[in-house]
Amino acid sequence: MADPGSAVTEQSGNRTLRATALVEDGYHELGFWYPVLRLRELGAHLSVAGPAADQTYMSVLGYPVIPDEDLSAAAKQEPDLLIMPGGEAAQRLATSELANALIKDCEARGHAVIWTGDPDALPSLVATAAAIPDEPHLRGRRVLVLAESQYQELELWYPVLRFRAAGADVVVASPLRGALYASKIGYPVRSDCSVDEIAPADVDVLIIPGGFAPEGMRRSQPLLDLVRKVYDNGAVVAAICHAGWVLVSAGLARGHRLTCVPIIRDDVISAGADYVDEPVVRDGNLITSRLPNDLPAFCAEIGAALREPTAGGDGHSWPAPASRVSMAAYSVAAELRMAPVGPANANYRAVSVPAG
Repeated sequence: MADPGSAVTEQSGNRTLRATALVEDGYHELGFWYPVLRLRELGAHLSVAGPAADQTYMSVLGYPVIPDEDLSAAAKQEPDLLIMPGGEAAQRLATSELANALIKDCEARGHAVIWTGDPDALPSLVATAAAIPDEPHLRGRRVLVLAESQYQELELWYPVLRFRAAGADVVVASPLRGALYASKIGYPVRSDCSVDEIAPADVDVLIIPGGFAPEGMRRSQPLLDLVRKVYDNGAVVAAICHAGWVLVSAGLARGHRLTCVPIIRDDVISAGADYVDEPVVRDGNLITSRLPNDLPAFCAEIGAALREPTAGGDGHSWPAPASRVSMAAYSVAAELRMAPVGPANANYRAVSVPAG
């Protein structure tokens, strides 16, 4: 397993950075989880605080979180960095005397307070506030992230934002160029290109998110062919959660040591894999992980793998920046609907459409 690197330290000393992320109902999914996961990856001491420590708070689209502590306990921690949610959650916290006192105390001690807004701009805010070191080995590396309906929100968007922030050239590909895909809770993503358009040699890392998206991905032969060819070229293929299904269908599981979400454990074992229950596993150019909470270790391992030279293509198949549409900010959520396979056919398939 890769060492995620030295813990982020305060600019004024060698103490590990202490950060607190506040949460309330109506928080933005990436506005909260991106900084939490990024700081965990860097080894910071991070706590999550809400008005009540034993209450479940829901995001705009219904992503649940339970705090580590309440606001009173968070104030006693005297965090070096405070992360405030935007939107409806911010309005709720604005009525809290404890939350306002925590903000004023942090500012009075000369420490940063981040107000999360546009999720695409958030990585640079976090990098500046936490003094995250540059990663020059990631600049310009071509990272391909696959998408399909019912993907797990963080397993797609955290790698996209995290590696874009480091200077990697990240694009989202799917069976259909520009298609809309709804996550399990309705977070939308549009793909920048189709898998048919990408030359395998142009890919330095291919990332396969989980959720239930891999069920749809494994139905696409061009997608499976791309995964296999990228692997055969010696580039990294990284799969998390249910993405082990894609490795099975692409013929990459047999003879490899890997991990996955426990519920598909029997599937990967039946396909000939050596299953282990660990946060992240690397076997050659195959990297696997289990669940969203393992994303810090997963992305740290991918980042470490990109320190190694790859043959790489000339990038001719990479979509032009002006044509890309994969943005984390959204104004309209997405939802799944069932569509008939054909006339008078009892079979149906899931399609993603704008919500409303």
